Amino acid sequence: MKKTLINISCFAALAIGMVGCKSQLDDYYVDPDKTTNPTIEKLFSSIEDNNRARPNYTEMRTIALPMLAAFCQTATIDNKEERYVQPAGPVQDLWNDYYTPSNQGSDLNYNTGNGIVAQYRTMQRLYSNLPLDERPNFQIFMMAGKALLLDQTAQMIDMFGDIPFTEAGSLDMSNTISNAKFQDQKALYDTVLIGLKDVADWFTGTTPNAIASASFTAQDYLMRGSIDKWRRYVNSIRLRYLMRISMVDEARARTEVQEILANPILYPLVDGDGVGDNYSPASTDILLYQLTNYSNTPMNSFTEIRGQIAPDYMLNTVMKPANDPRIPFMFDKNTTKEGKPNKEYVAMPNTAILQGDSISYFATYDSTTYLTNGKLPGIYISASEVNFLKAEAFERWGLTGGTAQGSYELGVRQAIAFMYFLYSQNPNNREGLTMPSSITISQFLTQPSIAYSGDSNTKLAKIWTQKWLHFNVLQARQAWAEWRRTGYPQVYTLPSGRVGYELPPTRFLYPASEVAYNSSYDDAMRAKDKRDAKIFWMKE
Repeated sequence: MKKTLINISCFAALAIGMVGCKSQLDDYYVDPDKTTNPTIEKLFSSIEDNNRARPNYTEMRTIALPMLAAFCQTATIDNKEERYVQPAGPVQDLWNDYYTPSNQGSDLNYNTGNGIVAQYRTMQRLYSNLPLDERPNFQIFMMAGKALLLDQTAQMIDMFGDIPFTEAGSLDMSNTISNAKFQDQKALYDTVLIGLKDVADWFTGTTPNAIASASFTAQDYLMRGSIDKWRRYVNSIRLRYLMRISMVDEARARTEVQEILANPILYPLVDGDGVGDNYSPASTDILLYQLTNYSNTPMNSFTEIRGQIAPDYMLNTVMKPANDPRIPFMFDKNTTKEGKPNKEYVAMPNTAILQGDSISYFATYDSTTYLTNGKLPGIYISASEVNFLKAEAFERWGLTGGTAQGSYELGVRQAIAFMYFLYSQNPNNREGLTMPSSITISQFLTQPSIAYSGDSNTKLAKIWTQKWLHFNVLQARQAWAEWRRTGYPQVYTLPSGRVGYELPPTRFLYPASEVAYNSSYDDAMRAKDKRDAKIFWMKE
């Protein structure tokens, strides 16, 4: 294996403009595959084409379902002895896909990450070579691309801890070959937060010229060139990552979150503008839709690893006692041993030995919403998540700009509407379910386990549990991160008999390529590279 994973070469970064993924993106933007000359705007479009952000086969089958979601129990894990052992290949691929482009094949099922680091470094080089009078035409691509890069970087820190970043891709920038140093995760998170604030302020204070606006609208198939949506996205993920550090740097988080929440004109959010049951995820949320020529479904991602089994705690403990109106959209009842439909939704206990012949007797993730839905989008951030973040901030700190109960109840209403939205994306739905009525949802909000009542700790537990439920398997990265940050919900984790791997990890181990070939992986890094080491934002 060559020592090129972090020393990203110019060739690797430029490959997107040469061979490309042959994806039919003509409905959304000018296809970067149609040219042999990479340009800033075409590289930007390719950065948006990220199958690590979509619920496609590789991400779901190898990372999201068997690890991230299973560890925090938004997915059921097979009770085999090695269930908490990190498989080398998938994590190596995950690492590679952040640093180097791999979305260049013709099979969309196996195209994965877009090598956002490599592509953005090439954008930086091309931008630095532009005449000064041409830079205003491209600055919007640099700022939007930076926001996407910082978002993905925060997620890598959430999974690994310290990672190489500033020096990654140095070859394309400086023609200097060097091993990119691992950077302290807390300091790098600070870089992310400061960078997001800079991008947010730029979008607020800058009006792109006509050339930039036209080009950006043509190339930006994620948000169709909407400056308003970019502002909301950047402010919302900044809110997410400020709350992520709020258990260990509360003073900073509180101050900056208050600035955001008290100034909705200056810092608009992806919050649905106060609309609950009837809000439109397609209009407000930041979603990465499947490509027009994508014809697969998530079926194999689930069934190859028994990931379709309904999670025990989620269904049996959280949803059923509250008569949650999302249950029919999220789960199938399945059948009894006699082959008759089950009378109720019952998840297999997580203490059961998961044998193939018993799967069909318990509830599974819904076939229409999940297993056969080839139109499931990637979710960058949703209104429901933002309102749960706001609810936590209001509850903990008594900030101005809203109320904890109002934001919590709005988040629950939007989470139900979002689940119906996902269900309705499948053109082949057979059940003909309709959106639960406002009366039904209002009654649900009075259920003892849902109602915004109790002491502050009880209320926070409800906020965090509902956010975990909203993330489920489609936002497994966020579900795992928030579960480690908050400790909620307090699920029972069945210990494994494998010595040294009794419980799920708190972070991913570094891939073999870094251990073997990056000389910056020294004794200090080796001491940190433990499966039970905590990410810095995890409270003691």
